[in-house]
Order: sequence, then C-alpha cells, then structure tokens
Amino acid sequence: MQLVEVPCPVCGSAAYRVAVPDTLGTKPPVFGYKWTPEVGKSYRFVRCCDCGHVYASPRLRDMYKYYVDNVDSAYLANAPLRVATARRVLEKIRQLQPGGRLIDVGCATGDFLAVAREYYDVEGLELSSWARAEAERKGLKVRAELIADMTERDAFDVATLWGVVEHLEYPLDEMQRLNRVLKPGGLICFWTGDVDNFLARWFGRRWWYVMGQHTQMFSRSSLQRLMAAAGFRLVYRGNYPYVATLGYLGSRLDRYPVVGPALKRLFNLPVLSALTFPLILPDEIFDIYRKVESVQSATPHPPAAKADLERA
Repeated sequence: MQLVEVPCPVCGSAAYRVAVPDTLGTKPPVFGYKWTPEVGKSYRFVRCCDCGHVYASPRLRDMYKYYVDNVDSAYLANAPLRVATARRVLEKIRQLQPGGRLIDVGCATGDFLAVAREYYDVEGLELSSWARAEAERKGLKVRAELIADMTERDAFDVATLWGVVEHLEYPLDEMQRLNRVLKPGGLICFWTGDVDNFLARWFGRRWWYVMGQHTQMFSRSSLQRLMAAAGFRLVYRGNYPYVATLGYLGSRLDRYPVVGPALKRLFNLPVLSALTFPLILPDEIFDIYRKVESVQSATPHPPAAKADLERA
C-alpha cells in the first residue's frame, strides 16, 4: 500500500491549508456505508488556496482497485428507497433529455438503472464484482470498466454519477473522458456533497462526507470550475431528493452522541419507522451539466508519487 501526495485535482495548484486532519495514518480506509466509527476515519483533507477545492492528500494510491472485491450487503436493505429516489431524479433529467442512451458510472447494484430503462437505453459501469452481479440479476448490462476503458465517441446522451465523483482520484481527467463519450449537448448529472454548505462547516469532521474512501469534497463552485475546464455548462442546480424513512434517518443519526441514539429509538417506533418522505438537505448537490465543446484528450494526471507541496 502506498500513499501519495497530490496537487489540487481541479486547478493544479500546490498551495493548500489543512481542512480536516488525518485519522487513518497509513491504513487503508473502510469501503462500505454501514456506519461504524472506522468508516468515519479519513486521510488528511486539504483546501486549495487558489480555487477552494477540498481533497485528500496524501491518500491511498490507485484506490479504485480496492472496490473490485468490495461487498456491502447492508446496502441492499435500502433498495426500495433508492428506486423511489430514482423516480424523482428522472423527472428532472427527462425534462432536459427525454430519451436516448444513458450510462450510469458506478451503478452499484443497479437500482437507478432499473428505473431509468423505462425511458432510456441503459448501461452501467461498476468495479465491484458483487454489486455488478446484483445488477445483472436485474437483467442490466453492466461493464467491469473504468471510465478510461471506454472506447466510444459521441455515443451517450446522458451520464449519471450518483455518489461517485467524490471517489475519483483525478476528476478532471475523468470528466474529459466522459466528454468524449457523450454526444454534443449530452448531459452529466451529479449527486455529491457541498463542502462549503453550512451543514458541512457545522459538523466539521463529523460531516457524513468525511470518510476514508472519499478523495474529493466538492463545493458547487469547485464542481462548476471542474466542469467548465472539461467542456460543460451548468444547466440545472438543485438539491438531491433522497427518499428516506424515519427508520433509515434514525440509523444515520446514530453516529452522533447523545441526540443520535435518542432519535434512533424514537424513529424506530413501529408507528414511525416506515413513514416515507423526501429528505432534501441543503448540502446535497444535484447538478446537471451539458456538453458545450469537445475535448480531444484527457490531461495527464500528476505522477503517482509524492509531490513537493507548498504549505500556505
């Protein structure tokens, strides 16, 4: 296992200040979303002094390789909520692109694709062999590929990245590659956290996006800067409408001392636990970008070796 220190993945600057201190050391992170105290341990996050983007450095080299054998069986329990969320999300996407070909990057067990195929010709990318098998059981076409492995040009009308962009080690490279596989005017849709939102600042290192498997923490402005550099223009800005139950919300709050366990007990009462509602939080980005210019080649990412970074 090797840790690498990198310059800003959005603007390339070497000037930074520490935003979240390291709690992982040289250990690999936990890959999965069932909450334990270990999940919340992370590599050091730094904030770029030039563009304000927050990213992990130093962090595990080639982290994507650790997803291949990842099994997260607890993830299956919330499939009905993800399906309900997909229906809400697709209402907005279909207003901008009612049909065509859609690729879901990091499609996991295929819950979004299972709904999207009602309107689009769909495919997925997924590195986890376990998650890919679950998606294929739904009759979905899923590739065991990286974005860099895609050879198509101008092939897709929509690309979706639900909880994915925060995992990418070199996001500018990946957005330039997606530019090439999208048709002119094609859409990229994101769900990720907003590190500059007041909730992120309030919770600090207890914010739910601070975890070892995340390498990026975008703000709306740093995401927009990234996408402009990759040939995209913002066409919709909103908050992700995640459908939840009170029981699910209680399980998520359990990580917070005192009030969390109390709310978990309350929300798990039989009369309350199954109540369903859209959980729309101000720090949950749901943004859509449109391809406005073609990018011929991805910018080579920085060498996977320790860089000499200026401490601001």
